This record gives sequence, C-alpha cells and structure tokens, in this order.
Amino acid sequence: MRSPLHDVDRRGENHAVADSNSAVSGDLAPRHDALVSDAMDRVLAAERAAQDAIAECERDYGQALESARQQGRAILERAEARIVALHARAAQALTRRAAEAAEQRRVSGTLTVEQLSDPARRAAALVRLAARLTSTAPEPGPDAE
Repeated sequence: MRSPLHDVDRRGENHAVADSNSAVSGDLAPRHDALVSDAMDRVLAAERAAQDAIAECERDYGQALESARQQGRAILERAEARIVALHARAAQALTRRAAEAAEQRRVSGTLTVEQLSDPARRAAALVRLAARLTSTAPEPGPDAE
C-alpha cells in the first residue's frame, strides 16, 4: 500500500490526497501527520543551523578583516618610523659633510692665503704671468695640461 500524498493549495494549507488504489484509514493519518511534522522540524532545525553557521562566518570574516586592518596600520606605522629615522640619519650625514666641506674650504683658503703671502712664490707667479702675457706663442687651451 502507498502512503497518501499531500497537496498544497493557494493558501499554503496541506491537504491529504488519497491514492486511487488505497483508502486512507483512520490510523494512517496521525502517523502520516507525525512523519510530516518530524520532517518539518528537521528542515527548520537545519535552516536554523545554516543561519547560525552563516552568522558565525560573518563574525569570523569581520574579525579577520579587522585583524588585517590592524596589521596594515602596524606595517604603515613601522614604515613611517623607518622613513623618519632614515631621513634623520641622512640629515645628520648631510650636516657632517657640509661641516667637512666648510672645514676643507677654510683650510684651502688658509693655504692659498699663505701661498700668496709668501713673497718668493708671489714673485715667481708674477714672472710666469708676465712671460705668458708677453709671449708670442699661442696660449694652450683649457684642456692642455
């Protein structure tokens, strides 16, 4: 014997449809209703479990996203700190190099003044200059040594 089928009308109500080869007896209906009720309970429980799983996934996603944002901010902060430190070291090196260049100019200037204040050197330079100015030979170009 086959079990009765259910048909849903436009209002969503279930109606038992009897198979043409069998008659629905009085004790089959409660058993059938219990089976349907159990099946609906399982479907509703599965739906609740699915909704709970979706909500858990959304929470996990939110936590993972926030963690990634925090990691990104930490990386950015470390990079900025490194950049600031690098700039500070470069500024200190530039200050040192500028001081060294100023010292070299001062020393070079002192040597030049000493050389120009030496009467023998000054006289020799003037003789060379006079010879160049009165010479008929063409002057060497800037590339000549």
